Parts: sequence; C-alpha cells; structure tokens
Amino acid sequence: MPWRYYYHTKVGIHMWKTVKYMPENLSETIDLTREYYGESWISDPGYLKWQYEANPAGPAIIQLARDVETNQLAGQYVVIPMRFKAYDKTVNGILSLNTLTRQIYTGQGIFTGLAKTVYQDCAEQGAEFCYGFPNPNSYPGFTRKLGFTDLGSVPLLLRPLNTKTLVTRKLGSLLGSLALPFQLFYKVKDRSDDRYEVYPLTAFNLSAINAFWAKIQDKYPIMGIRDADYIRWRYFENPYRDYQIYGIHKKNSSELIGYIVGRCTEVEGMSSGMIVDFLVDPSVPDAGNFLINRLLRFFVDNNMDLAGSLMMPQTEESRILKANGFFTCPKFLEPQPFPVIYRRLSNQGEDPFLQLNHWFLTMGDYDAI
Repeated sequence: MPWRYYYHTKVGIHMWKTVKYMPENLSETIDLTREYYGESWISDPGYLKWQYEANPAGPAIIQLARDVETNQLAGQYVVIPMRFKAYDKTVNGILSLNTLTRQIYTGQGIFTGLAKTVYQDCAEQGAEFCYGFPNPNSYPGFTRKLGFTDLGSVPLLLRPLNTKTLVTRKLGSLLGSLALPFQLFYKVKDRSDDRYEVYPLTAFNLSAINAFWAKIQDKYPIMGIRDADYIRWRYFENPYRDYQIYGIHKKNSSELIGYIVGRCTEVEGMSSGMIVDFLVDPSVPDAGNFLINRLLRFFVDNNMDLAGSLMMPQTEESRILKANGFFTCPKFLEPQPFPVIYRRLSNQGEDPFLQLNHWFLTMGDYDAI
C-alpha cells in the first residue's frame, strides 16, 4: 500500500488522515499551493520536481493530510535533506519549507500532526535536526506548537548601486537630485589585480569546487556542505532561476580560492542584485574583494538599484562585504525579518547547534532566493 495511516482526528464535520507523499501526488500539491500563491515559482511543476526529487542529499520527505470522506488534500508538510559539516563530522539535517493547510481545515491540528510524523520519519532515516527560515505567518506555529528554538536572525546587508533612483522612489524627484554625492560614493569602480583572475563558473567547470570545499570545510563550526554536487544542483539545475556565479584563482594556479553567487530580482518594488552565496579561502581574503567587485559590476550592467546579502556578522565574508560598502539594514527597513529556527530530532544532551554564531548561513542555505 502506498499510503501509511497513522491516526485521524475529527473537528467539526471534517475528519482527516495522514498519508505518505508519492511522486504521483505532485499535481495535487501544486493545486493546493496555487490556492495560496497563484502562479509562481513555489507552484511551478519543474521547480518542485527539481526541489523534491533531484536534491543530491536525497528526495523530499513529505506527509499529506487527506479528508477521509472526500479524499481531498487538506494539507502538506515538507522537508528536504541538507548535509552539514559540523564540528568535524558530516551531519544530516532537514530544511522545513512549503508548509500549507487548506483554509477550511485550519484549526484541526494538521500542521502539528503532519510535522511530528515527518520528524519521526526523518529521525529514523538518520537526520539529527530540522531548521528553517519561517515567514511571520508561520513563525508562531513552529515556535509555540512544534518546539522550535529561535536561534536569532541573520542580518541583511545592503549596498546602494543607484542612490538617485532609490531616493527618488522613496522621497520624490526633487530630493532625488540631492543624492548625487552618494551616487559618486557608491559608484562601483572596476577593481583588478594582476595576481588574480575572476572567471565565470559553469556547470562544466566545477572540478575545482570539491578541492576548494575540502580545504575550507572547517572554516566555521557549522556549514552546509558546498561540494560540486550541491553547487550544481542548487545553482545550475534550478529550472526557474538564473544565477551568476564567479570563481577566482591566482594567475599562476588553477586552484579555486573563492566563489560568489548572485541573482537579479525584485524586492519591495526595487531592482535588486542579491548575493546568494559567498565564500573565500581564509588564507587569501583579498580574493573576496575582487569577487564582490565583479558581481556588483554585473548588477550595475543589469540596471540593479540595490545589492543585498544575508551574512552572519562573525564571518570573514561579512567583514569583506562591509569593506566594500555594505551596511546592516535597519530593522524598520527590512522587507521581513530573517529568523533561524531549530529543533533537535534526537535527544543527545547538550546541543552545540543552539549557538547561532557557530553557523555559516547565506541565502544559499534556504530556498527563497
């Protein structure tokens, strides 16, 4: 039998049961998602097949809720496996995403019931923890009902690229003309150095990624594994998004010493270049300046008004970003907060994962950008 029944509950006139997701259920989950988000990346069949089925860490673990009488899909709880290097060990985690309950079934315990079943499945498969970046609507459910701990927030770093446009949009054309001095200050100047070469990374020249990852995998205590399989899946095989990816090496060597990933998008009505991932060899931090400069020039060439990045403040990469004109976005200007929530799936005494300043996290560690 493809369905596994765990329990059912009755609230009002509705009764539901827990059912294991199968790939043939994808179209139903898409219909459910479209009720919330319409036609978007989160309801695109190609995107979801990529996310649920092609992940090198393993397929998504999903539980569905079905109405016992009508067989209608009432809700879903989804996690995808994510591999980490943590404290000198390879650790399996899961990332929570795409959680939905149909409106007429809210208040019936579907969210918590499905989640607990998923966590049990994942723990049996060797996953040690679940983490996520919830939006404001789902945050209370995770922290109040599912026992997640709020570890803190990842700062959003910003850098103006076109200050006149930004000021005009917020304050009007008259004051926009006063932004000229800032326009000159934030102008992206071409930076180059005869010691280094920055070049585009493609799906066909990732051979240096594994050696780079092997060298820097212990740079921070907790890091999502960024080997060639992950980089290829996350940035090159995504059918819905285009990423610009640069690597850097010394002129006399083919050894990769850093990479940066960016994407042009729109945030709060502003054309924004987002730095999705950024990592450099600690022995050559100067390399980070040239990677940032090349990506910012790409953003300017594509008429982006603003650059942004999520980066933990204790990291070398954060210091490099700030040295290149980025600043921490004030809370009142954030499009939304970026909390990191965490739940242990097994009881093993003291938990070192609870210290957010031990994590290296970027937009590349979740699915929204």
